[in-house]
Amino acid sequence: MDNLLNIGVAQLAVAENPVIMRTILGSCVGICVYERNKKIGGMAHILLPKNPGNANPEKYADTAIPMLIQQMLKKGCKREFMTAKIAGGASMFKFKSTTTLANIGENNVEATRQALAKFSIPIVAEDIGGSAGRIIDFFLEDGRLKVKASGDEKIYYKV
Repeated sequence: MDNLLNIGVAQLAVAENPVIMRTILGSCVGICVYERNKKIGGMAHILLPKNPGNANPEKYADTAIPMLIQQMLKKGCKREFMTAKIAGGASMFKFKSTTTLANIGENNVEATRQALAKFSIPIVAEDIGGSAGRIIDFFLEDGRLKVKASGDEKIYYKV
């Protein structure tokens, strides 16, 4: 597939149809934003909820999501035609206590929701939590999201 764009940990990208964006998630969250009129999408693979200062902005929900949306706006996208799908946020490790690390997946999901809400971008599909990692494919031809986890495959079509 020469139209496959892999997004690594703490990376984001914006592309247009016919690109398929892919990432692999554990406790990280994959944020897929789609602008249905232009068939332009963006994906961010966030590792942690909040940027402590001047760290890599693509690594954190509170700084990666504004960056992603800005890049889409620069390509002529309109916020009122944007929707989001999110996946990941699994609890990948077993902890006896409720440490911050034990809740990292949940914290990532919550920070993602807050950041998208600031831009009034509705989340139309979620595949979050659990204890299994996921592979996600985001198809820019129609905004669908394919999620593979534990041998199962789900497709979210709503845009």
